[in-house]
Amino acid sequence: MIICIGNALVDSLTQIEESKINELNLNKARMTLVDKERSNFLLLNMENPIYEAGGSAANTAYWISQLGGEVGFIGKISNDELGKQFKSSLNSSGLKDFTVYEEEDNQTGLCAIFITPDGERTMNTYLGAGEYLSIEDLNIDSISDAKILYMEGYLWDKPSSKEAFLHAAKLNKKSGGMNAISLSDVFCVDMHRDSFKDFIKSDIDYVFCNEDELNSLFELNDINKSIENFEETFRDVKQLICTLGSDGVLIYDDGRKHTFSATEADVVDKTGAGDFFAGGYLFGLQKGLSINESAEIANRSAAHVISEIGVRPKKSFN
Repeated sequence: MIICIGNALVDSLTQIEESKINELNLNKARMTLVDKERSNFLLLNMENPIYEAGGSAANTAYWISQLGGEVGFIGKISNDELGKQFKSSLNSSGLKDFTVYEEEDNQTGLCAIFITPDGERTMNTYLGAGEYLSIEDLNIDSISDAKILYMEGYLWDKPSSKEAFLHAAKLNKKSGGMNAISLSDVFCVDMHRDSFKDFIKSDIDYVFCNEDELNSLFELNDINKSIENFEETFRDVKQLICTLGSDGVLIYDDGRKHTFSATEADVVDKTGAGDFFAGGYLFGLQKGLSINESAEIANRSAAHVISEIGVRPKKSFN
């Protein structure tokens, strides 16, 4: 089984004109953490939003389940309407639900996503209950049985959730599993560069990122130099899986670089592209497929989700 750990969020998505970016003071094409007041303000400025269960690792878990993989999700929610909507979405997806309820009243996390005509998604996330995940919230049996444990960098901010990641990774390693992490966003890397490096050195087998995140990890602006630094710094990592946007993906494995072209797509909404890519690749790993086969599924998965609004595609996947 693959176990994904991350923020449990409900996504609220709407399409806007480019001019709204400045009007609402949005950080275009990035994920920005906001407080409850700012989140509510942005929601009031969303016309006819679509609501879907989301969160990076939850999206990845969802897609693995749709591909036919065995997967579970661990996260934290509140016992409110958003939390009930989130659990209902997980259960209808066919994956194993290991989410837990908080005892405080923080509200289930919510991500306000604004989509501009160029397909870029601008995310504004109120983490709510999700950021308070702790060691006590982990489903120990599922982690011990996991072939792969996948963790999202977005959940690295709070000491309790960081401790949960460290504990889960050690437990999974001890049980013979493999650990994977997504660097999630440039702002995550900028905030946690040194601790990310320490975590990758000690416990990580697979690193998922995009070109900007990898460059940020080494404070460079040259992807080739960043890869050289990665090779030198993380000698025990099995694979680096680095997406390059429309240029495809670069996979570094055992001293060899593998490059694959992106699958062509009509870009409508880039929300979830990296999540679905990771889901496709992890599914390939779970099934024992080759790097080529796994990358093909991953690229097609990313192209699939960006061809329509939201992270629960209605079109069939071929």
